[in-house]
Amino acid sequence: MSVPRLQISDRLRELMSFRRLTGETPRVLVLRSHYWLDGGCLNAANILGWQVEAVPVVMEGTLSRDAVAKLLETIITFRPDFILSINLSGMDTNGMFAALFDDLQTPHVTWFVDDPRTILMRNPAYASNRTIALTWDDAYAPHLREVGFPFVEWFPLATDPAVFNAPPGESCFPPTFVGNSMEAFSERAWAGLDAYPHLKQVARDVFDAGLVTRENFIAGVDRIVGSDIAATLDAETDRLLEMLFFIEGTRRLRRTYAEALVPEGLELRGDEGWARNFPQSGDPLTYLDQLPTFYGQCALNFNATSIQMPNTVNQRVFDCPAAGGFLLTDAQPDLERLFDVKHEVAQYRSVEECVDLFRYFRSREDARRPIIEAARARILSEHTFVHRMLRIVDLVRKHFA
Repeated sequence: MSVPRLQISDRLRELMSFRRLTGETPRVLVLRSHYWLDGGCLNAANILGWQVEAVPVVMEGTLSRDAVAKLLETIITFRPDFILSINLSGMDTNGMFAALFDDLQTPHVTWFVDDPRTILMRNPAYASNRTIALTWDDAYAPHLREVGFPFVEWFPLATDPAVFNAPPGESCFPPTFVGNSMEAFSERAWAGLDAYPHLKQVARDVFDAGLVTRENFIAGVDRIVGSDIAATLDAETDRLLEMLFFIEGTRRLRRTYAEALVPEGLELRGDEGWARNFPQSGDPLTYLDQLPTFYGQCALNFNATSIQMPNTVNQRVFDCPAAGGFLLTDAQPDLERLFDVKHEVAQYRSVEECVDLFRYFRSREDARRPIIEAARARILSEHTFVHRMLRIVDLVRKHFA
């Protein structure tokens, strides 16, 4: 595939031709979208005393002419050691920016925190020689290498201690799940297949047959719909099906646990979709302003990982204990890579075990507190955005300095 390239003058090439990470402090340019990770990474860089610039970009779609001009101006005047993006935010679909960063000898680090297959859509144009692809779930690493990324690393999420950082305190709120019902997202995902009625029926059939599982999802759409149907899909219809399987599959998962735990005393806080089936559900909580305090004051915080994550853990696993809250979470494989699961985690492996543990922990503060304290100590010592940013610099230095 031929990637369009901007014309770079010899003077500009000379200006940008310098050894990276040789100054007193790293210089990082963050492509700032609306992901919460952007803020966490910026806070970490500032805590570390790095030189930081942030250029606003969009999560999806193309940048405006003014935004492109701002990005180019910042690269040239700031001369960053590397550029950081989340989920390729701000990158054009033709890969022109990736080629530009390569031509300017500027490393680009992109951190995937969602299914990269639906972001890349089989497009190798983003995989320049100076790009490091970080994936929060290493089950996607083979796909990233297949697309062409030369450097791929497992890179789990973390917490921002500037936001989530409090010792355990008194419980003021009952056991709660704070999260989206996925009802509205599911409706939109199904509507996305309106132009493909045969695929919509295929999707209904595979859900009815129980084929949309966490294990099948990571294997790809062909594992779920069969190789014959998968062979007829183009990049867009493949993406539509994969997004539907992720969203609807996660909606059903959350609904299953809500139906099991609400009768036991679990409260739901989130979008209005919950109220359709659980009239007593409450309003959502804002991530930065309300959630940190709520986590710490909630008797038990419930977690169910979306099916796009076969191995890794989500943000709640780091944020909740760091904020002094107790978390009951599903037994994701990466928990054992990140924690001492015997002392720092309360995990379930089935709906039945989840109900049993819910009943046990909700009335046992003496059992909850040691887990909170141990998990919090681990997170603050190993799993903050400061730790992740230091690791990014190590990777840039290893490959490009």
